Parts: sequence; structure tokens; C-alpha cells
Amino acid sequence: MQWPRPRVARTPPNTSAMRNAVTPPRPALLLLSIGAAAILLGLYLVSGSGVSVALVPAATGESIRVAAPGSTSTPRSLPPAVASPTPTPSPTPLPGIASPTPAGTPYGGPPGEIAFVSDRDGVDQIYLISSEVGGFETRLTFTDTNDSRPNWSPDGEWIAFMSSGQGLPDIHVMRANGTERRQLTDDPGYDEFPFWSPDGEWIIFDSNRSGRYQLYRIRPDGTDLERIRDSENEDAIGAYSPDGSRIAFESRSGTDEYQIYVMDADGSNALQLTHTQARNVRPAWSPDGRRIAFISARDGSPELYVMNADGTAQQRVTSGFGTIGSPSWSTDGTLILFNSDRTGLLELNAKSLDGVHLHQFTINDSNDFNGVWRPAP
Repeated sequence: MQWPRPRVARTPPNTSAMRNAVTPPRPALLLLSIGAAAILLGLYLVSGSGVSVALVPAATGESIRVAAPGSTSTPRSLPPAVASPTPTPSPTPLPGIASPTPAGTPYGGPPGEIAFVSDRDGVDQIYLISSEVGGFETRLTFTDTNDSRPNWSPDGEWIAFMSSGQGLPDIHVMRANGTERRQLTDDPGYDEFPFWSPDGEWIIFDSNRSGRYQLYRIRPDGTDLERIRDSENEDAIGAYSPDGSRIAFESRSGTDEYQIYVMDADGSNALQLTHTQARNVRPAWSPDGRRIAFISARDGSPELYVMNADGTAQQRVTSGFGTIGSPSWSTDGTLILFNSDRTGLLELNAKSLDGVHLHQFTINDSNDFNGVWRPAP
């Protein structure tokens, strides 16, 4: 686009002035034109080396001033160069594995902490790991004997666990940071799998002190020990429902395989939920109390299953994970934590019910197991 020419009023030529003016000879005009063109062409070629030339339309009668290289005018200083950050390539998601979550975001909902057991220091000890990307891991118990089966109090301030410090395991409690350790039971039997009631008033556990495994409960201060129900079966591994009204547990008669049952919190109205020739064990309630996760070997190897709280709609969640144990629901109900030996050693994994999201929380030259999510505040 050409700039419009300004309108200029015409006046009659002053012939005398024209006669008196000094008119350069034609060869001189030609040389001036060639010189100007050469200067502009040189500047244009130099511009490829970082010199920019801007041509601004000038008013009639004004010349366009161009600063040539080597002029004595003071150049404007440029801002200091800043290196452009190299973009970090995004990880390629693996099939069936969720894309990495940004650091600081806990998997499974807040507070994003998991108590678990590891034999990395020679004996089973209890540790705490963050479920967020780039989170922490810390050791809570420091004994020469096995500490295992941690379970959180409903407020997340205490941990009940079993310890074999005196030979056969007994039930203990400690603060969430590993302090104020207390022993609750002391008998020649095998006391195991403690589980807090939702109101924090009781801890249930199973024991063979009577000659067969039965479910008992005790106060967190070690008082009021009592058996929950007197059964001819072997009852073990109880878990309170989130509202505290029922207890899910595993039970068997004689040499039969263990099956999943539920009963009222006082031990009445026991109802069998699973009916297979294979073992069905380790019941774990979902946070809303509508479903129960468990481990079953009905398809040949132990796998993670989920069913409704009344025993209906039993469905398989995992496949090909090797030996699986200790299911625990995340606080937001989206993931189920379990330990698996698919890598050759037991490691903590979590999987969503739809099978899309899979997370592995521990990768060590040791066995990491019995993981349980800390309750939401």
C-alpha cells in the first residue's frame, strides 16, 4: 500500500529564481542516486546480522534519516539475556496406570498417609509413608522383635498393632509418631489383628487363648477385656463397619476354608456372605459402608474382590498380581490398598475399582506389607 501524497497548492513558477538556482549537472545527480541506493542495499544486507532498518514515511520535503553502522550516535542498551527454560517432556502414561500426579497431591484423599510394615531393617517394623508424589517415609517402631498389623484410631492420633516382644504376639498401642507405646494384652495365647471401633471406645482382635480363634474386644487403656461371641467356629480378623453397628470377619468350621461373615457389633445375627470352596478372607469396609473388599482364591490364586455389604455383586478387581493381602480403602473411597509380590517382594499397591488407576507406593529390596490409610481428619 502506498502512502497518499499530500495536497500542495500550485504557484506559478518563478523563472528568475530558477535561472539563478544552481542546478547540479546530470552526471552528479546520477552518482548521488547510485550512492543512496548502495547505502540502503548495504543496510538491508547487514540487517540479517541483527541490524533492523525501519522505513518511516516522511512528509513532503523531509528526508528519511537512517543511522548507518559505525555512526557516532549512542546505541540503546538491550536488557540482559535470559536463558529460556528447557521444557520437561511429559511422561508417557503406561496402559492401565494413571498419569503422574503433581507433587504434593495425595493419592486417595487427605491426609494422605499410610502406616505399613517392612522387614528392611531385619525384623518387621512399622513405618509411615506419604501417599503423595514426592512424599516422606519414616520409621515409627524401633525394636528387636516383630511389630506388625497396624490399625489407626478413628481420629488418626493412635495406632494399635501386634508385637511379639514377649514371645507370642500381644496387642499394643502407640501415638501416631511412635511415642507412648503401651501393651494392652499379656497372655500365652496368640493375639492379633487389632481394629478400632469408630467411636474409639474399643479395639477388637482375635485370639486363640481359649483353644480356638475367637473375637475379643478391649478398651484402649487395656481394661474391660471380653469375648464378642462364643462360637464353635474359628472367628478371626474382625473389622467394624464405619457406623460401628456391624462387624465383618472371617470364620470357618472344622477344616473348611474361611468365609466372610457379618454380625451385629454385640456378636448376634451372624450372616455368611461368601460361599465358595476356596478361602475368602481379610474383609475391609468401604468408607461409606456400602461395600466390602476381601481376598479370595476362588479363581486359583489370591486376588482382590469387592462385594456389596449384603454379599451380592461379588466382582474381581485384580488379576496376575501374585500373592495379595491386607486390603485397605483410601479415605475418599476411590482406591484399595493391598500388598502384592508381583515384583518378587511384597510391595504396597493401590488400584481403583474400574482397574484404570494403579499406583505402587514402595519399591525396596525388602518386603513392605500390611498397609492401612490414615483416617481423614
